[in-house]
Amino acid sequence: MYKGLTKTFLALIIVVVIVLAAVAGWFIWSQAQAPQVVEKTYIRFAGWSAGETEMKNYEKIIDLFEKDNPDIKVKYEVITQMFHENILASFGAGVAPDVFYLDSAWAPTFTEKGALLPISDYVDQDFINQYYDFLLTPFKGADGKIYGLPKDWSMLMLFYNKKLFQQAGLTDPPDTWDELLQYAETIADKTGTPGLAIYLGGFNRYVPVALSNGAPTPVFDSPDDASWFDDPAVKETMTWYINLYLKGKLEREANGQTPAVVAPSDVGAGWLGDAFGSQKVAMVISGNWMIPFLADQYPDFKFGEDWDIAPVPRGSAGRVTMAYTVALAINSKSEAPEAAVKFMKYVVGKDGQKTLVVEMGHTLPSIKGLEEDPAMWPQHKKSLSFINQYTLVQVFQFGPKTGELESKISDIMASAMRGEVSIDEALQSMKQVVQEMFQG
Repeated sequence: MYKGLTKTFLALIIVVVIVLAAVAGWFIWSQAQAPQVVEKTYIRFAGWSAGETEMKNYEKIIDLFEKDNPDIKVKYEVITQMFHENILASFGAGVAPDVFYLDSAWAPTFTEKGALLPISDYVDQDFINQYYDFLLTPFKGADGKIYGLPKDWSMLMLFYNKKLFQQAGLTDPPDTWDELLQYAETIADKTGTPGLAIYLGGFNRYVPVALSNGAPTPVFDSPDDASWFDDPAVKETMTWYINLYLKGKLEREANGQTPAVVAPSDVGAGWLGDAFGSQKVAMVISGNWMIPFLADQYPDFKFGEDWDIAPVPRGSAGRVTMAYTVALAINSKSEAPEAAVKFMKYVVGKDGQKTLVVEMGHTLPSIKGLEEDPAMWPQHKKSLSFINQYTLVQVFQFGPKTGELESKISDIMASAMRGEVSIDEALQSMKQVVQEMFQG
């Protein structure tokens, strides 16, 4: 009797084991057939935008990154005004993005506040060595570490409308700063179109005028450095620059003349690119970032046929242009530093720059050798050909608080351009800003 029960029990166990094995096999098979859910890491990326074109280009590169990295999702945030001030405020509120633009002028401020992840702790030296040294320097901390990798760079050049030049009887672009103003007046008088657009303020746009006329390079890191504004070349060129608008716009309009010099808003434009692309002004001084904007937003306004570029005008001591570089930096408090570094390396690395900077024509590549790529846009190639004509290519950084000083000094310049304060009062206010910035 017990033997029969034992055999029956064993048979039952065998059946159960077979059923469980079948169920397990089916479960494994069904799991293999079902779509797998990839757990995503979310990061936020913030930048400003030189118009719709830059935004579209970054959306494209983000799409490419996400296809190659399906486990990472990037939220792209565009901050249109007071970018660095807003980013700093977001740190204070604990809501700073993981990855963000960092202009060379603001790099020391962010580094000193401990806001940035030391990139050189996360990428190897060979990766860093790809970049031009002069573009890395602004993002190097006092500890020798690199806190941002330059995504690209640009330099100022003169954009001019060939057809408006022809209507005004002008052939070649202006060679000197005085000729720039003369051309602007001639174009306004003969065509009824303002000859030049500038930003109200814009200390960084003024600096090449000062340096090309013999002023020393400004370096502000102590109260005593306010004496830079006492330099005769600074006083003379600051007067000339402020008068571009004060006399070229306000005084000419008061006399019933077409303004020779305007701000973009004076012609219904949001920035220099729109003012020039819509052909509401004949000349602007801007950087490589304007080139893809013109190609995208004003495709019928053709480079070489309708418009061209030339070096920035020269002064009595030579020809100087300003170089701008922006890095991608990472929030030191990011909850996803590995994903942030992976995204940063993708965008600023060789393949990313070949796509975004070279092929999309965004600006100039910051990685050595990419400027020789056959896909480089002819407009950018031509801008690089001007380098040997410059006495100095000045990187936009004038000390540890460049960004903050640039904003305050530019506001004072704008007030003088609008005639709200005298030029002498403006110069004194600029000195006071530097002194106060570094006191205590």
